[in-house]
Amino acid sequence: MTEADIVISGIGVNASIGTGAEACWAGLLEGRTGIGKVNSFDVSEHRNQYACEIQSLPESATLPHTVAAMGRTTRIVVPAVEEALLDAQVTMRECEQTRVGLCVGTTMGEIEPLEQTLHAKPSQKLGGPRALADNLQQLLPISGPVWTFTNACAAGNFAIARCMDELRAGRADMMIAAGVDALSWIAFTGFSSLRAMSPDRCRPFDKERQGLILGEGAGVLVLETSAHLAKRQARARARLLGYGFNADAHHITQPDPEAAGAIRAMRTAMEMARVKPEHIDYVSAHGTGTVANDAMEARAISTVFADSIVEVSSIKGHLGHTLGAASAIEAIMCVQALETGIRPPTLHLTQPDPACQKSSIAYIQAPSTGSADYILSNSYAFGGINSSIILGKQ
Repeated sequence: MTEADIVISGIGVNASIGTGAEACWAGLLEGRTGIGKVNSFDVSEHRNQYACEIQSLPESATLPHTVAAMGRTTRIVVPAVEEALLDAQVTMRECEQTRVGLCVGTTMGEIEPLEQTLHAKPSQKLGGPRALADNLQQLLPISGPVWTFTNACAAGNFAIARCMDELRAGRADMMIAAGVDALSWIAFTGFSSLRAMSPDRCRPFDKERQGLILGEGAGVLVLETSAHLAKRQARARARLLGYGFNADAHHITQPDPEAAGAIRAMRTAMEMARVKPEHIDYVSAHGTGTVANDAMEARAISTVFADSIVEVSSIKGHLGHTLGAASAIEAIMCVQALETGIRPPTLHLTQPDPACQKSSIAYIQAPSTGSADYILSNSYAFGGINSSIILGKQ
């Protein structure tokens, strides 16, 4: 039995540099950044006081009053879900008549109620990671499988891959993959205590990089089989071809400097997608701007692409590290790169670190053009989690 082809038929984004996938994409190419002084909570005692925060949350197009009463994370993801369904040409009535499933990737979940409780302001809102799926099920006719992934910064990739599995297993006709996190005092304080944050800006792979900048946002993809897409006479934006996951458990926070797990994840994704390194000439990097992560990823990429030259960029200089949303938004930007033939640059990268400068890597410092049929996107998380997905041109 042949495995079903999986396509991406809709995309939606809500981020600090723009509401909507097109606005976000334009912001990447224009070199826009969402960085600014944090307004959501007090950061006066922190060394770093900046983040990529969404300054004005867009309203839900369908249920504005209901969504407005929910937590900030739900309010961030709902407009992206609505955009993705609209882009896929799927109405609420069609959702009711179709087995639609949902996979949510997040780090903190609906964190606002917990933070309010910690600050002696108890909230009646539903909180925790599972609250996001619960809230979305109140708003959408979801009759297929529902999953929540909380494996931190790789959660978006895990949600996307699980959608592929559910579709290929025949348990759903259509799946919604969502990665989302809101900026939170807990995450901000946690990363600050790890001394992982830059005091001013995120400079992935740069010699002067000093750490990450946190952000917030949501990325949503609608996935279905090519057969289901043809049945409803809609169009595909890209194909999801394969994924590779593992956990090397090297350290609770630090990546394995030998990059064994990251190398294996990329090669596993390629094997599943049935593509070779020479077929790929662009990698969307995890690229957090931390010293250890960037050096590890550069080593991994240069090992996998040892016999070719591959273009590499990270969009975290624009958006910050959006945690559970990061790999979902990056997957959407890969879809747009496949469609337009344009690759976004790495903002604030002026002089690559010698530890990251490899002969097989060409870092993109200004928008680049190319006609690749395949793109690889990496995402890593605490605890040694390594993830890679491969997208193909439709």
